[in-house]
Amino acid sequence: MSHHKSIQEEVTEAKSMFPAVNVPTSTPSFLIATYQRTPYTKIKMTLTFPDGYPTHPLIVNIDQDAVVPPGLKKKLEKELNTVAMEQPTQQVRAVWERLISFVDTNLFVPCWKELRQCVEMVQKSDAAAAKSKSKQKQSTITLYDSKGKIKLSLHNEAYYINCNITIDPAYPDFSAATGGKSCLLELTSTNFPKTITDMMMTQAQDIVRRMQEGLSPEKAMNLSNPVKVPKNFHLNIDEMKEKYKARLTKDTISNIKHDTEALKKVTDLRNKEASSVRAPGDNGYVDHKALAKERKDARRAIQKLTAEEKAADEQLEEKELAWKLEEQKRNAGYYDVYIPTGGTITPQPSLYVLVTFLVQKVKGLVVEMCPCCNKRVLPICPDELKSIYNSSSNSSSKNDKKAKEMRKMKPYRTYCGCWYHKSCLNTLLTEPPFGIECPNAKCGRRVFHPEWPGDVKQLEREWAAKQARLREIEDAMGFL
Repeated sequence: MSHHKSIQEEVTEAKSMFPAVNVPTSTPSFLIATYQRTPYTKIKMTLTFPDGYPTHPLIVNIDQDAVVPPGLKKKLEKELNTVAMEQPTQQVRAVWERLISFVDTNLFVPCWKELRQCVEMVQKSDAAAAKSKSKQKQSTITLYDSKGKIKLSLHNEAYYINCNITIDPAYPDFSAATGGKSCLLELTSTNFPKTITDMMMTQAQDIVRRMQEGLSPEKAMNLSNPVKVPKNFHLNIDEMKEKYKARLTKDTISNIKHDTEALKKVTDLRNKEASSVRAPGDNGYVDHKALAKERKDARRAIQKLTAEEKAADEQLEEKELAWKLEEQKRNAGYYDVYIPTGGTITPQPSLYVLVTFLVQKVKGLVVEMCPCCNKRVLPICPDELKSIYNSSSNSSSKNDKKAKEMRKMKPYRTYCGCWYHKSCLNTLLTEPPFGIECPNAKCGRRVFHPEWPGDVKQLEREWAAKQARLREIEDAMGFL
């Protein structure tokens, strides 16, 4: 009885010392307790009092759940059981004190599993370079748990980017501690041009913002795209369908060269249909049977050719409509994460998504190939890449031949996420066939960029006008 009484007294005293610890169940044999710094750091434990306690130390078991992954469970159980064994008396108080200290001072508790995944990903990202015994500097990730800070240094060939990620104490939610960001991203140094780093850093931080608002990683990625589609691309679906029903005419044919050839064939067939057929050897005699047959064959050929052109036109229109519907579907549901009655949201963990984005962009962009020419988008030397960007901004080099060639190689990111050389992208967007999908076999989405028109009809008109000017020049040259 005295043994049970001493345990009850010890638990009562510990509860008075640590009122933040919630004890829903307490018996002479065991107790269940929970402690949380935030709703996302809640840790549940079971303390078992063996026979002969406190000579035989109590046994600490941590529940594994969404907050506590297997690694953290193993670490806490080992540490807290060691505390119990080293304490001759008042083991409950000592265990709670150590647990509270750990949760309150280690800001990585709510992202423990993500953090482990991040470390493994960064290490694996350099596995190929390590096997090849390359002299390339290795990527590193350094953790400071008391500050909630992660130092990330990513390298690929001669390129690098160094940045800090600070975890908000309320992660995956946010507080004023990090300026309202669950993961605060800060660039410290890089040898990428400012245009590229600004694009990467802005999108990375926007992904975090959207996920702390409750969006899934996929939606956050799509909506954070720094390259926007043309203003007239997203239309009302019903209006689009009606509009496309009414546009099944020759004006919708995307390839003007092909249309010209098709119309020429139709003209030849109509001329043939209108011509008369004379029997060989009989002057002035009309073979009406042969004439009727030839006219009938011509009409059939016209109908077949027209049907083929109309089918090709419909296919192009349907493809563009499908692209528009796909983009609307991608961007739909931005606010569907809100609970209609209360208007609240559930923040999503974003650390692993953020680090994955940075690793993939830095590692991937360096070796990415232009979908048009299949050559590297970025030069091997970072200084050469900076010279390319400087040639575009330096007005004194506008007429320099070398500068013009360098400007052609300037990297451009399109809406689909692929990178192109400027000259390759210009050819893809301004020459027929218009409105085609990205040549990258892994992409296949519509290609957009703000510096080029997004309307297929406008591109067709501009190309036709350019061809007309060229023909005028050729005609003028012919008179000379």
